[in-house]
Amino acid sequence: MKIAYMSQSFIPSRSANSIHVMKMCQVLAEEGHQVTLFAPDAKNDMESGVADIYSFYDVSHCFHIVYLPWLWIKGRGYLYGYLAAQKARQLKPDIIYGRSIVACYFATFDNVPIMLESHAPETKKISVWMFERLIQCPTFHQLIVITEALCDHYLTKYPCLEGKIQVVPDGADPVPSKTIPVSLPNAKSRLQIGYVGHLYQGKGMEIISRIASKCPWADFHVIGGMDKDIAYWKHQCKGDGNIFFHGFLPHSEVRRFILSFDVVLAPYQRHITVYGDSGDIGKWTSPLKLFEYMAAGKAIVCSDLPVLKEVLCHKKTALLVDPESPEAWEQALGQLRDDIFLRERLGLEAQEIFNTRYTWQARARQILSKIQD
Repeated sequence: MKIAYMSQSFIPSRSANSIHVMKMCQVLAEEGHQVTLFAPDAKNDMESGVADIYSFYDVSHCFHIVYLPWLWIKGRGYLYGYLAAQKARQLKPDIIYGRSIVACYFATFDNVPIMLESHAPETKKISVWMFERLIQCPTFHQLIVITEALCDHYLTKYPCLEGKIQVVPDGADPVPSKTIPVSLPNAKSRLQIGYVGHLYQGKGMEIISRIASKCPWADFHVIGGMDKDIAYWKHQCKGDGNIFFHGFLPHSEVRRFILSFDVVLAPYQRHITVYGDSGDIGKWTSPLKLFEYMAAGKAIVCSDLPVLKEVLCHKKTALLVDPESPEAWEQALGQLRDDIFLRERLGLEAQEIFNTRYTWQARARQILSKIQD
């Protein structure tokens, strides 16, 4: 089957949405489909110095990327979406799949089934207008969302989506058996705690910066972030000798770090900004790194938020704590420091559930089953 994947992600970049798009294109191609990814040629927003885009994301070169103009004019996103739909028409795809509402809307003028994936409600007026017309188009097939909370939102606002909406959480790759953990200098004498992800407001550095000094028996490792955010938090934490900022690392190297940690943190707050320091996805979030933690079989301490409890269960696959209480985080970490059996049990339970539900392959097959139906 020919699949035209409509994306508005900047590729390559450090954004979670670009990782998601590349991983999904890989697994759809590995399932035997001919996949073409459309992305904006936004050189000013792309990660510089990347020699091989596929290696940057740790994916195989099994699908094709087509770059289209991203002009520095007002409304460039709408122009890009129109051009993407026009280019996709030339491929004569069997299905249009995308995270770009604009490109999917313009694709409605062709007689090709359309599947749209949404990770948060659209807020821009024109995009909302396009979405409302897209979901009533005869060729609209399915809306894929990542959380039950987001599904409930859409069904409340758009009852016409009943029977045309499916919840498919995010995913991750299983950890290859030959992956070698990073050797951390204090691994035998101090609890090694890790956080992987961006450092935007609401991602959790607010909590980590407050608990590190209260846990002198642990080392805190922070991986990821944009350069300006890393510099900001280094300055904020300059008096804490047990916080280590490793910066942005290749995906294969991140996996090695996660394996080296005793405990991993998901300290998301109730309000979370996204790539570009905009928006708020706190109600709908399904963080990629949460599934990477589960894949590695590590004990997770996570914010006790309704949307995250769709994936994790307190005392079974993680310890869930008040996102705004440093004391609660300190207590949970102390408990895991003192109880190695609890650490191991939480990690193994999470890993087992991950292997059955949350791999990219399982995700793709669930989506493909709807396409084939």
